[in-house]
Amino acid sequence: MDWLWRHGRSMRRRSSSFSNFRVVLQSKDYYNLDADIKSAVLKISSSVVSITTRTGENMLFVGSGTIIEYDQQGFATVLTSATLVRGPDGATLIPADLKIEVYLSDGKFYEGQVSFCDFHYNIATIKIKATTSLSTATFRYIDDSVTVDLRESVLVKHSTHLKLRPGDRVIALGRDCVDHHEVMASPGVFSAYDCRHDCKELFLTTCVVTKLAVGGPLINSNGEVIGVNFFICPFNVFIPINIVAKCLEDVKRNRQVARPWLGVQIANLYTADLEKLDKLYQEFPNVSGGVIIEQVVGKGNMGSRMRTKANHWTSLPVRNWFKAKALHENDRKRKRIKFITDKGDRTISRIKEWQRSSPASVSGLWAGDVIIKCGDVSVDSHLKFVEALWDKEGKLLELVLLRPGSGEQTVTLTVGSFPEMPGWYL
Repeated sequence: MDWLWRHGRSMRRRSSSFSNFRVVLQSKDYYNLDADIKSAVLKISSSVVSITTRTGENMLFVGSGTIIEYDQQGFATVLTSATLVRGPDGATLIPADLKIEVYLSDGKFYEGQVSFCDFHYNIATIKIKATTSLSTATFRYIDDSVTVDLRESVLVKHSTHLKLRPGDRVIALGRDCVDHHEVMASPGVFSAYDCRHDCKELFLTTCVVTKLAVGGPLINSNGEVIGVNFFICPFNVFIPINIVAKCLEDVKRNRQVARPWLGVQIANLYTADLEKLDKLYQEFPNVSGGVIIEQVVGKGNMGSRMRTKANHWTSLPVRNWFKAKALHENDRKRKRIKFITDKGDRTISRIKEWQRSSPASVSGLWAGDVIIKCGDVSVDSHLKFVEALWDKEGKLLELVLLRPGSGEQTVTLTVGSFPEMPGWYL
């Protein structure tokens, strides 16, 4: 039985040629959307479009997008997910016979052409030539920092970024392509949990959506776009508009889209275990922000921490590491992630990460280190760290970090390039 979310409500899907795009998660009924949610949706709904892609006569994908630009010549730019233009075999190639149709809120549709595509960050833009003026959406950069500061509060300079904290309301939008082209909305909240995807720039929400939401906008309570929706069962995740804007800026400047890589898995400081925060603040009482290194890729950190089934981090002495690795490897074999394609299954094992050196492992970074400065930029959040790294690919970079038991450290390393393409489900 297929389901569709519409008007923020889950309901049975009518029979259609797109019935194979079924919902994988259906746990709530958001029939009664409050006035604030409706107001936010209506501010942007005219910019939300439905997108269908085909190869020859075969349907490839059905998703959503957002009109972000409209020029005087009548050309509009639609932001969406690269999943919609990916080949049918899952390859990171755009099919030569790809056909794109973009449906507006009034049912009109236009043929589109891919103007930009990046399979690493999984975003794309599509150009259409419209016969009427089109509404464009408003971006709002987000700030995911949450300060844990024991000092007295002081006034700080106002930021135009949206302060997004765990529990804040967000709304995932899409547009139906077969039933009167209705706008679809699903409210939820921003989550601090990590979705554990290869692309470390993703954030997690509790919005209940279907695959039709892929490529559509995630908005705040003011109707401003703060991200692009992806669908990774059972999660609705999004890439922040900050990263999207940097990608588009690189393209406009005829530069290759940056893919900086240190070989670390980081998280906002406030997400660390209370016990670790307690020890950290006893040694560094004036620390007010930073990102904590949860995992380092490379052999140089065999004594670093590994994730347990309870999603906590456990410190492992080196002498126990080999036993833990064997147990972990057996567990991974049972739970390995499979990407299903027309050509069969391909399996990606994260054990390879422990065997590959990285800039972080070579320079001596350790799990548990807290990075407080990246170059000349003070780091107070995960997203701020990613933005600070953006144009440093292939360059020397100085990191200032706090290491419990060793005090403040300064590490210099060369920023690498991401060694492999993330495995995108949708």
